[in-house]
Amino acid sequence: MSEQFVVLSALAPDRPGLVAELTAYVNDRNGNVEESRMLILGGEFGSLVLVSGNPASVESIIRDADALKKQIGGDLIIRRTKSPEEHRRGELKPVLISAESFDRVGIVKAIASAISGLGLNIVDLETTAVDAAFTGATLFKIEARVDVPRGTPMAKIRQAMEDVAAREHLDVEVRSLT
Repeated sequence: MSEQFVVLSALAPDRPGLVAELTAYVNDRNGNVEESRMLILGGEFGSLVLVSGNPASVESIIRDADALKKQIGGDLIIRRTKSPEEHRRGELKPVLISAESFDRVGIVKAIASAISGLGLNIVDLETTAVDAAFTGATLFKIEARVDVPRGTPMAKIRQAMEDVAAREHLDVEVRSLT
């Protein structure tokens, strides 16, 4: 039997035990958690989980979704997907783009638009807002892990990010992760 994959996305009011319930649901149906991102945003707990399993396990995970939705008291989406290896084929190198600035509207859009304009794919993006040490002003930080086709000049990526930095008054760093 061939291995199949689904992405399970859940959003529910935060409370203790949600991770245990989500992972028990998967494991009780003989599924395996391959990758996950889980966090609290405001008062909500969100999770994205890549699950693998044999065809019967995956069917059970999909079929019983209403029971899990009722148990967590939130929203649930389960979607079939490809394996990570099948999706991310080709010669790719990971690059990290980090930016920091005083918090204001439009920073994520500016960075994401520049990355998209280069034809690059954002693999992982995280943003945080923190109080600056001395002033107490809110600093906004963004980190984007990007897949870059081998042969793409790093200088081209750095120049595009420097252009965004100058326009948006950001401190930006671009570095290869290999």
